[in-house]
Amino acid sequence: MKITKHRTSSGVLAKVAQRANVSGGTVSRVFNNSFLIPPETRSRVLSAARELGYRPRVGVRSKQIALVTEPPHKTVMGGYVNTLTQYICYALSCADAGITMITEDRIDNLQNCWYDGIIGIAWETRTIELLKALKNIPIVWLSDDHSNYFHTIFLDCEATGRLAGNYLYSKGHRRVAVIHESDYTGVGRMKGLRDFFLEQGVAADQLCDVSCSAPLHLAVKQVMDFGATALWVTGEDMKVIEVNWLLQELAGVRVPEDISLLGFENPGISEFQRPSLTTIASPLREIAEKAVELVFSEGITSLQRIELPVRLIERNSVRSIGPASLN
Repeated sequence: MKITKHRTSSGVLAKVAQRANVSGGTVSRVFNNSFLIPPETRSRVLSAARELGYRPRVGVRSKQIALVTEPPHKTVMGGYVNTLTQYICYALSCADAGITMITEDRIDNLQNCWYDGIIGIAWETRTIELLKALKNIPIVWLSDDHSNYFHTIFLDCEATGRLAGNYLYSKGHRRVAVIHESDYTGVGRMKGLRDFFLEQGVAADQLCDVSCSAPLHLAVKQVMDFGATALWVTGEDMKVIEVNWLLQELAGVRVPEDISLLGFENPGISEFQRPSLTTIASPLREIAEKAVELVFSEGITSLQRIELPVRLIERNSVRSIGPASLN
């Protein structure tokens, strides 16, 4: 995707009007986001402008940024999407940008207004395909699985898995379970951990791969039946907190005495669990700031891939085990 600056001349406006088969006044009203224009006409004008690579001049207005995110009923309060959405909104407000939040259940609205850039925290296939079809607009995606289409800011999922594997291995654990999402990131994290353990000579049957597409209590039962000495819950949406409760309150299993538990950081919550949770933290504030910086960048001629590091926060939920405990 090539991003260029375009002149806001009457000649270009006329070309947009001609291509969309509307008047110049209609084009002007569409670019000023007037809702007096019928949706079909608005969509036709915006499509024509994007095909021509035209952008309205921003010198006399705030840049308009669309934030595409999950609908509230899918978002966990305090979880990854919820927290990242807050950070991005704050970073955009500090940049004096106009913000339009579009949830995936309203994704068709994305085509009905003019935006100077889009930041996506979303996962639905239809959303991704719609964004891929947009032309001449900077789109920042917060995962590297679509880096051929969008600017991406991401955490290396396989490297994160290797970090988790290295840590648990260093604590003496050789029989390890992972509860992970079934998406690109979750599968990649599991692969990173598995690859690390296999490189250390640990047999594949000593690793339990559990997708949390199944009910979480059944996933926990599978882990207990497997006899893992350590469990990593890879998702950032507080699943590790649910798992901690299921283990201790429902199954009567002690953490870390009976099983060690490694999770993902939920700021302000993880450290106050019983026990305080050892976690891997995503740099959510830095992700948000980089996304806003990138969506405002001018003159970029190639898609950008920006990798940010995670860090391990050691607390009290993972214990070291001796050779006698190894399976």
